[in-house]
Amino acid sequence: MSVGVQALTASERRVADLAVTGRANREIAQELFVTPKTVENHLGRIYTKLGINGRRELARALS
Repeated sequence: MSVGVQALTASERRVADLAVTGRANREIAQELFVTPKTVENHLGRIYTKLGINGRRELARALS
């Protein structure tokens, strides 16, 4: 499996970009027309690919 920002799918990148702005999972889900569970799944894969433990590390990992 690829790692790093380049490894993110387009959907994962959209979720990551919204998450880094401070939106809650429910807000991200509404904006992207997906379920909150889908957002959770994307975030889990994002954290794995970026080698981070959570949202607090996301902005640094994306830059």
